[in-house]
Amino acid sequence: MLKDFLRGKRIAITAFDLENQEHRGIASFIKSTIKILSKYGAEVYLITSFDYHEKLKHKNDQALENIFVNEINNFLSVGREYRQLFYSNTKYKFKLLLALSFNLFKLFKDNFLLKYKFYKVNKDFKYKNNLNDRTIYLLNIKGFISIKNIFHLCRLRSMRFMFKDPILNINKKEIDLIISSSPLSLKKKGSKSANVIQIIHDAIPIQMSNHPERSWIFFNRLKDAHKNSECLYVSKESRKIVKNILKIKYPKNNRNEIIYPMPSLKIELLEKAFKIPSIRSIEKSFILFNSSIVSTKKVENAINYFSKSNLPRRDFLLCIAGKMHKSEYCNYIKDLCKNHNNILLLDYVSETEKAWLFLNSSLLISTSSIEGFGIPILDALSLNLSSLGTLIPSYQEIKNLTKKNKITLVKQNKPSKWVDKLNSLSKFDIKNKNYKRQRINNFKIFENNLEKNFLLKIGEHISNN
Repeated sequence: MLKDFLRGKRIAITAFDLENQEHRGIASFIKSTIKILSKYGAEVYLITSFDYHEKLKHKNDQALENIFVNEINNFLSVGREYRQLFYSNTKYKFKLLLALSFNLFKLFKDNFLLKYKFYKVNKDFKYKNNLNDRTIYLLNIKGFISIKNIFHLCRLRSMRFMFKDPILNINKKEIDLIISSSPLSLKKKGSKSANVIQIIHDAIPIQMSNHPERSWIFFNRLKDAHKNSECLYVSKESRKIVKNILKIKYPKNNRNEIIYPMPSLKIELLEKAFKIPSIRSIEKSFILFNSSIVSTKKVENAINYFSKSNLPRRDFLLCIAGKMHKSEYCNYIKDLCKNHNNILLLDYVSETEKAWLFLNSSLLISTSSIEGFGIPILDALSLNLSSLGTLIPSYQEIKNLTKKNKITLVKQNKPSKWVDKLNSLSKFDIKNKNYKRQRINNFKIFENNLEKNFLLKIGEHISNN
């Protein structure tokens, strides 16, 4: 398939995970998708719940669009923790419930059709505030489709507070394809509406009893997505688990439903990181743990393996890069690290800092007990960086992407083997530019090869639209 099949195509992507304060795996998936679609000529639009229309009623169209784009940039550059706000802020909860009541009334009145408004990014528009690492993807966005409270309304349907699915009625003449970056309870109106594909990352909220997302709500999200749309899965393991949960039969060797994510690392940021001698005063060799600090990541195992190995005595650091939430689990991790001078809790790191950490690390360690895919392991593979991870199916799937790799997988219940692997680790010289340049060259080759699968899957759904 020729790569220019995307040229001039208009593709819209849901932006829910970009609106969150913390950008995790799905946000990385969206950013990578935006980049590759734009690279090959597509016009990319974000479907957002952000609405500013009431404040702009008396502006002309271009002024309205410029103000909206600037305001949504301000919003996305910070993000919002919807769940945390809802449970901790009474004023926010009251205002949201009031707004949703009004939205529901209008939705019933409009026969469940979601009202939307396009905002184009004008060619001469320049963001008043320079885009940071978090929002640099906006340079590849041609416009926004604002649907007030769309993600809350879809959630109400998942909770079965609505007896019908919200309906997207975006015409094919306006948008060629809509990608829902995670499962949503919504559907398109009919054959004249743009086709919707939904990306399924995992079923972790159903598999884990202590997940903040209620299992029955997430089950309904998966059920509605499969009922109303074509679905693609980020791994064969995710497809197997989800289809078993939904009791959907499928041919196990069918690869057409699998769309492997691209690495979250970006070549521009790797080149930028290449020129930076140090971040956060890190001057020693180190191993990297990169993930949100939640219980499924088993961060305590990484800390224990590191502490029991010879790495601290060899003057290695363990750098833990991931958002420290206000939770019992994060407090537990902080307590474990209290008396360890060789363990650095970096908290949330910028995209440039993350690129530097991967580019300079001696090893990536990932002790997760469960993953839909595993972006950090993929990032390490893209650089040909050594990684040590749990023997779980999704990591094995990543390992199988290339014959030559430096991924070592160990069973979770074999702590001595983890320690042995760490003991035998060689130092990566963070001052050696030749080694770092080699990693960047590996990344370019890997990214180019993985693009082919990604483009093929998108192309199939555009051609079938």
